[in-house]
Parts: sequence; C-alpha cells; structure tokens
Amino acid sequence: MARIKKSSAEFQRLWSDRILRAKAVRKKWKELFKVDALKEYFDGKQKPPEVKDEEWITINKIYSHLKAQLPALYQADPYFFVTVKKSYTPNPMDIALFEYRAKIRQAMLNYIKVAAELKEKVRLCIQDAHFSYGVAEVYHASELVDNPDFGENMTGEDGLPLLTEEGLPIAEPKQIPINERYCVSRIHPDDFLWDEDSGPLPENWRWLAKCKRMTRDQAEDDPLYTKAMLRKLEGKSGGQAMDDERKAREDRKKGGDIAGRLESMTTPESPGKKPEVFYFWHIYDLEEKKLHIIVEGGEVPLLENGDLPRGVIDHPFAILRFTLRDDSPYPIPPLAPMMPPQQEYNLARSRILMHRKRFNRKYYASGQWEPEELSKIETGDDGAIAKSATPGSTIAPIQDAPLDQMGYAEINLLNNDMIELGGGASQEARGIAGAESATQAGILDKRLELKEGDSMSMVVDFAKVIARKIDAQVEANFTRDEAVKITGPEGENWHLVRVEDYEEIQGEYQYEVNVGATIPRLPEMERAQWLAFMQVVMQFPALLTAPHFMKKMANMFHLEDDAMIEELRQLGLKVMQGMMQPPKQTGSQPGVPTHNPATVVGGQAGGPQSLMMPGAGNINAPAATA
Repeated sequence: MARIKKSSAEFQRLWSDRILRAKAVRKKWKELFKVDALKEYFDGKQKPPEVKDEEWITINKIYSHLKAQLPALYQADPYFFVTVKKSYTPNPMDIALFEYRAKIRQAMLNYIKVAAELKEKVRLCIQDAHFSYGVAEVYHASELVDNPDFGENMTGEDGLPLLTEEGLPIAEPKQIPINERYCVSRIHPDDFLWDEDSGPLPENWRWLAKCKRMTRDQAEDDPLYTKAMLRKLEGKSGGQAMDDERKAREDRKKGGDIAGRLESMTTPESPGKKPEVFYFWHIYDLEEKKLHIIVEGGEVPLLENGDLPRGVIDHPFAILRFTLRDDSPYPIPPLAPMMPPQQEYNLARSRILMHRKRFNRKYYASGQWEPEELSKIETGDDGAIAKSATPGSTIAPIQDAPLDQMGYAEINLLNNDMIELGGGASQEARGIAGAESATQAGILDKRLELKEGDSMSMVVDFAKVIARKIDAQVEANFTRDEAVKITGPEGENWHLVRVEDYEEIQGEYQYEVNVGATIPRLPEMERAQWLAFMQVVMQFPALLTAPHFMKKMANMFHLEDDAMIEELRQLGLKVMQGMMQPPKQTGSQPGVPTHNPATVVGGQAGGPQSLMMPGAGNINAPAATA
C-alpha cells in the first residue's frame, strides 16, 4: 500500500475540522430559530405528540401565507437587460461595439433562462429563504464521449493544422464533450455552509462549501471526478461521518424522499444491499481563489488547491437572505415568528372542536318515573313519549356548559398576530377584503407596495446575480456560433450569437431586469393600466414623439412592449403633422381610472359597502358630522 503524504493527510484533517465546526455553528442557528420544526409546520405536521388525532384540527396559516407570497415575489421569469456600465475607452465606435455585444449577450441570457428552467429553481430558492436561506448554483455541464479522431492533428476552418505557441501540432483528445449546457441548480440549505467566522456580508466570508451526496457509480459517471480522484476512495465505506443533524434530516425524509429511496435501492453486483453513499464537500476558498474537494471520513483530499472551473468568479452561488443578523451569515427566517402563534391558534380551534364533540344532549327527570319509561327517552326514537302516573313529573334538557367567549376572542387575536408577523400591520395592509372605501383601497395598495417591494427588490437582486454568473459561464465556455429565438419586449426574434461577441471588452457590463414582469397580473388590472396609459398620452400627442419619455412612462405602467412604443411614436408623428386628429375629450373617460388602477380594483373588491360610506359618492349616504 502506498504511503500517504503527510501534507495531504494534514490538509484533509484541516478542512474536515473546519467543516465540522461550521456545521456546529449552523446547527446552533437551526435550533435557535427551530428551522426543522418550521419546515414540518409547513408540511402540516403541527399536532403535539400527546394529543389524540380526533381531538386536534390543523389550520395551516403558514402554508397559506407562503402561497400568497410566492406569486407576489416571482410569478414569471423577468426579461434580462444587459448594458454597458463602464467603458475604459472614450472612442464612440468602441462604445457602440460594446453596446452591440451587450444586446447579443442579452439575447443569449434570455434564451438560457428558459432552457435552464429558471422559474422553477428561483421559486424554490425563494421558498427556502422563507424558512432559512435560498442558494442557487450556476455552472456549465457537458457529457464526455470517446473521440473517433483521437490522436490525429486538429485542424482549423481553413484545413490547416492548429499549432501550439511552441509551433507543435495539437492532437485530438481522447474524449470530447457533447450536450453542452448552462445550468442553474437549487442547493438545499442543509447542503451549504459558510465558514464558522463569517459575518453577514460577503466581504467577511473566507470560504463557502456545498455537500454533494453520490454513490460510487454516480461519481464514476460524473466528469468532474477523475479516475485519479476516485482511486482514493478504494477500500473506503460511504457515510462514515454520519452526524446527528444529518441523521435527523434523513429520518424526516424517510418514507418519501432520498433516505426512503436509498433503503430500497440495490446494486446489480449485490442484490438486496443498498449502495454506499459518499459525502463530497466542494470547498471554494475565497482567500486563495482555489477549489478543494474532500470526502467525509477520507484520509486525503480528492482535490487540493485546484483551479476554479472556467467562468467561476470567486464561487458559483447566488444566495437569497431576507433578514440579515448582526454577526452571522445565517439570517432570521421570515416564517419563524409565526410558529408560536400558529401552535396556539390550532390549540384554540381544537378546544372548540372538542367542546362541540364532548357535549351531547342530556335531560333532568323530576318526580317518580318507572325505569322502563325513562329508557324510552335514553334509547328511543325521535319524538318518543314517556308516561308518568305522578302529576307534575317533568323531563327538561340540561343546558350545556358554554365555552368561554374569551376563546373566540383569543382566536381573533392570534389570527391578527400571525398576519402582523407575516408582514402586515394594519387592516389596510392585510388584504383587499378589509377595504371599505376607495381611499382605504389606495392605502392598501401603497402598503402592499412597501411591504412586498422590499422583499421583491431582494429577489430581483438575486435574479441579477444569477444572470451575471450565467453570462460569465457563457463567456468562458462558448465555442461555436449559434442562432437563438427570443421572446421579449420586441416580440419573437432570431439572434445570431457569434464567438467574437463574447470577447472581453475594455469596460464592464451591468445586468437589469424588468421588475414589472414578475408582478402578478389580472386581466382587469392589465386593461385598466393600458387604458390609463393611453388616456394620458393621447391627451398630449406631443409626448408620443419623445422616445425616452415614452419608454419611462411605459415602464411606470409596467408595459414592456418596445414594438408597441415605437408604433405609438409613429402615431404621434402623424398627429403632429396634421395627418390625423386626436380624440377630443372633456373630463375623465368612463371606466378609465385617473390614478393607480390597482386602487380601483381594490375598491371594487371591497364590495358595495363602500358606496354607503360618508363622502364615498352615494347621495343617499348620511353626511359626516363634526
């Protein structure tokens, strides 16, 4: 057996200890905010173990709250925009070339977001961030196949052999990549670590790590792991470093997830035996700009001080955290404050349930009765009559003990607590149903924009980080010209993407998204926004001829169709040249709001009661008195 180098063994122990200490920090954070219990609450597992099933009812407010948050934060993929942020050359021709390349990068980026199924991954990351934090990984993937031209000299498009800098011919490799693609994957929060001394901001992070669970056969099929790496696993057993945190997680998943599937998996070589699972830790050393790969329970690292994959700047992760803490990278989960009132809410509702089931009708019999006559009341059919020979004998129902009215008041208080902890404060901020007038609906609209706007800005920043990392991957791995079809503000268009479009520029790019694309849209609100926009611009046709103003105006109404804006500009030119006359209008157009259309929709949803409010427009409503 070959002797293990001391330096490699020390390197393995060093990083194994760092991983263990980082996991201990994360475990304390999970216990502090009851992260695992919070996830079980979302699954509906809220009944205390000592309570019988028939005595418990679960009203899952956490599920309801999250279902309302997800579409508000990310209903559809945004359209990415790439522009030149900075140019190191003042030459206008160079800047124009950079802008052209930015448009090509933009087209490729909007194609990849669909191919990578970005919406599904981002929504799952947003859901993770409500319980802990969301992590997405951006990378380039391919499959390796045997090269039939192995050993022959490589040639260029002109048929001449390709040469190295030393003038030697370049030989064809043994394997070539196929099915190249750019991927975005969601990383489970339990498979992601910061170093133990990290702070809330990236400038304080020394390393990041992700865990990848694989069998030996899966690792052999993964092109990331070379044969030299896998030889270090010979004679090793998988899953040696099983800890309490991981065991608890896998216990929760038994019966439907990975752990349950692993118990039923067998290998062809050993039927009836589940395969060994190895825990690979990919460590991105942010200080040394290196990649390390170790296996839990191993003796030497699989990769020590390796180069970062092509296209990776520092690390391949985009991280979403809603509420940062003072001195920790682990955030305050937004749903954590809702768990205690959720439990008390279920207890209060269960008390009402049990009170209704526990008390059935009972009677009081006065006077002298024969037992067989009273049995008619106890077990007889509906309307049974008992006869008594004693005058004045009566049978009267006994009144049930009433449930304390404070129980019902407690339910309302707990419900208000959960709404407030979930992000709302006043009735106007909780939902449209609470609006009794257009004024209150306007307050509601602004409160919702403030409450959701902050979270939405973080989601937008998260999406922009993903876009920047995808673009970096394409720049590093793009090797042949392609034509891609893009659907966006300009409609459907084909774009030719060439290799030279991804050459480095003397400047920097910036990445933006149209925030309005992620906002939930109802047909009536879209129509109202369109009519309100048209009412403004048609009253002043000169505005139609100002491209930048029209673009800004359309963005404020969440209208992203550039082709439509250009048609309106041409229409404005015709109006200004006298070729057509704008419609004359006095006052507001019927059915067209003069303010935010969402306010009108909210007021309408408030119901007809708004018309009876003083000053709400109903001539029969009583006037307000001082």
